Amino acid sequence: MIISGPLNSPIWTAPEIAEAVNGRIVRWAPPGSVSTDTRSIHPGQWFLPLVGRSFDAHTFITPQLSAKGVVGVIGNRVCENWDMGFVQVDGSTTESLKRLAMFARKRFSGCLIGLTGSVGKTTTRAMIALALESIGSVYQSPGNWNNDIGVSLSLLGMPGNVGFGVLEMGMSKRGEILELAGICRPNVRVILNVGAAHLENFASLEEISIAKGEILREATMGDVCVLNADDPLVMDLAVPAGVKKVLFGRRQGSDVRLVSMQSIDGGLKVETVLEHNEETVKFVIPSPGLHLALNACAAAAVATSLGVPLALVGKSLSRFIPVPGRSEFQVTTNGINIINDVYNASPVSTKHALESLSDIHCYGKRVAILGDMLELGPTEIKLHELILQHCLDTRVDLVALVGKRFLAAANNLQVGQEINMLHAYDSESLASDILEYLHCGDVVLVKGSRGMKMEKIVHAI
Repeated sequence: MIISGPLNSPIWTAPEIAEAVNGRIVRWAPPGSVSTDTRSIHPGQWFLPLVGRSFDAHTFITPQLSAKGVVGVIGNRVCENWDMGFVQVDGSTTESLKRLAMFARKRFSGCLIGLTGSVGKTTTRAMIALALESIGSVYQSPGNWNNDIGVSLSLLGMPGNVGFGVLEMGMSKRGEILELAGICRPNVRVILNVGAAHLENFASLEEISIAKGEILREATMGDVCVLNADDPLVMDLAVPAGVKKVLFGRRQGSDVRLVSMQSIDGGLKVETVLEHNEETVKFVIPSPGLHLALNACAAAAVATSLGVPLALVGKSLSRFIPVPGRSEFQVTTNGINIINDVYNASPVSTKHALESLSDIHCYGKRVAILGDMLELGPTEIKLHELILQHCLDTRVDLVALVGKRFLAAANNLQVGQEINMLHAYDSESLASDILEYLHCGDVVLVKGSRGMKMEKIVHAI
């Protein structure tokens, strides 16, 4: 069984909460789980109000909140005449959330897997959960809850009786992965890759690799570190003495080796062959994208290091279903084929998506609808130019661009002289016009950074 989300969230008593956050019980209340969102809070939960630069969720502590069945508040203050539970904390409530998460981690007796990487975290997390399901119950973080708040909420939502927890960890600057690893203390620590992402906060890929490598720094005897043998920047990272190192990739000598991969069934599936301890397994990933084979290899490295037979891993991964918005193949009622990859974008993941577009059998046009890739720093226009060059190399029939970065790159390369091109400054504008250019049999890739809201175009198609 795989659990994702707040179902069966652990119950906290008032004394446990007070101990975890170093707070004071002002008013007692029954035990309950913890929520930070009044929009989705359920009766019987404690409310922990977060405070940001432009908001303070303490303002939602009203009689209406108690009417929803909230049993108590964990915060700095409550409203007048608040008659429900109250555990008072001093200082940042975000720090209180992290303390609760660390307390939850201490009382979790299962195996916790933490993974990071520039691309592929959410897909690989889902594959790891699938591969481990054969030997025990698995909890995985919902969505892409991979920052300090998301990781903390993931730990709070993890049932204490599951055998495995799989959490992803993201970052945009140095020190963040170290903090997240300190909160969740993974037994298995995974680095998938290092690529061009969040370059606005880093001077080089080497700096990104150092930041990703923070996940390894506090590994202790008995922990397992799973590393991409094909990525030199990952292989250059130091692993603490006494910690088991497991390698995955195409490189000879990898503990789990990707022997071969090929697109089959018109490019809609990937036949994958893996090898481990002289045993091989062949299976089919029922989703487009050759890059998924390496994600599967990483998942197999984690699972086999925890005792899952390779054959069972292959059987499990043959049931993989794409995470929504990530290499998700959809067919509209009017016969247009969509590769819905709108959740996020980086140069590496966009190149992978364009390769998937090229591999899928097409009876109409191949169309790439691309939104700007954000947070790439001073080299952003050059990186957008490289993606457009890849569109030319793979002979895309129509390129529709959203955002000022892709427009600048297209103007620099004079792409409009070599390929049919459309442009809009925002996804909503393109969504209103794009259907005029699409017909039955077309294969359409839609991809862009989260902030470009490319899902509006998918919905329009």
